Amino acid sequence: MSPRSKPESVVVVAFVAATLALVAAAWLLVRGADACSAMEARTEANVANLAVGSVLSSTAQARVRSGDARELTPDVDVAAVGERGHAREAFAAAKARAAFLGALAVAAIALAFGALRRLLIVRQELETRMRNEQTHDALTGLPNRRFFGEWLAFAIAHARRAHAHVGVLFIDIDGCGAVVEHHGGPAAEALLVDIARRFRAASRSGDVFARLCATQFALATPNAEHVRDLTAIAQRLRDVLDDPAQPPLADSPIGTSIGMAFYPEDAGDSAGVMAAANAAMYAARRAGRHHVAFNALAA
Repeated sequence: MSPRSKPESVVVVAFVAATLALVAAAWLLVRGADACSAMEARTEANVANLAVGSVLSSTAQARVRSGDARELTPDVDVAAVGERGHAREAFAAAKARAAFLGALAVAAIALAFGALRRLLIVRQELETRMRNEQTHDALTGLPNRRFFGEWLAFAIAHARRAHAHVGVLFIDIDGCGAVVEHHGGPAAEALLVDIARRFRAASRSGDVFARLCATQFALATPNAEHVRDLTAIAQRLRDVLDDPAQPPLADSPIGTSIGMAFYPEDAGDSAGVMAAANAAMYAARRAGRHHVAFNALAA
């Protein structure tokens, strides 16, 4: 059973159980009250009949009504006197059973509300996870291509109003194929997670770093005004992969091919800027490992 359907079933079962318990408790109380009333009526009739044959004092009559047969006159029917006591006992037993069922109903209601609260929490977690899966990469936790494209469109719209620039870097990781060949897919995934962690730590405040697909990453910065700004960012990303203060990424060389593009120099919208940065990245790959290339229009 899924995490979502299980709490729903618990809520339904608990509410049904609470309803049945409350109905049973009410039925017992009504039946007990009816039985007690009937016995009281018979007792009153017996008292009236006894009073015809013998004069009972008010104290004796009170004892008869209370079911107490002590020290009564011999001509009083003790069995009849005890009916009132039996009525009280029966009503007390009905009340006890009704109280027990009422306690069960309260427990069932508490269980139902607890399950309902858990259901709401689970649904909220599922909705959050679904939204996150739509906008973030499952492996690295970075924003994905969809989120990156939407954010870049927003940044370009703001830059258009402010007559500012937006820089974009596309980064392809070189050497992952050798890791897969020698150590397998899980080792390559661990490598990409480590690279993403290092890239994220090297990003500046206000920059957005994303994983586009497989071994390709992207960075958008709204604070870059010149080519040298993007060049400095690219160099910092390259340096974190060879940081001697951290363990080596792999036993084989890992490099980067980085392509750069600018808004508005290379394109006037987010799709055009991303296409320009992608073209520059492939130009860097053709030039060899660990190269940086600018879009032809920005050179």
